[in-house]
Amino acid sequence: MTAQIPELVEYEDAVQRYDPVIGIEVHVELGTATKMFDGAPASFGAEPNSQVTPVSLGLPGALPVINRAAVEYAIRIGLALNCSIAESCRFARKNYFYPDVPKNFQTSQYDEPIAYDGHLDIELDDGAVFRVEIERAHMEEDAGKNTHV
Repeated sequence: MTAQIPELVEYEDAVQRYDPVIGIEVHVELGTATKMFDGAPASFGAEPNSQVTPVSLGLPGALPVINRAAVEYAIRIGLALNCSIAESCRFARKNYFYPDVPKNFQTSQYDEPIAYDGHLDIELDDGAVFRVEIERAHMEEDAGKNTHV
């Protein structure tokens, strides 16, 4: 059985036949004083490997504690984006190689985000309103910073 090569579609025909849907993932750094799951500072410019704790190093027995300010900021973002705010949400491990995360997984929300089903209305120059649908706003720990000499 040979694979079928799809036929090229002319632009005008494609516009008539298909409804383009474009998704954009936007990352926002919350202005918290400490990291998402430990008390290490979340500031820039320090010496490499100086803003770490046993949790961020992934040491055995070190347990994460969520940053309360980050949760409050995430709820505010969700409300600003007209999202529903979840009564409960869950973090999970994203297990793939992170050269800058010693524990080798990232703690993130996806299936059960803190905010979901929102929108942002944008008024255009002609007065028309364009609605941008928001699927989710979720929290995750940020990976570190790779520095190469």
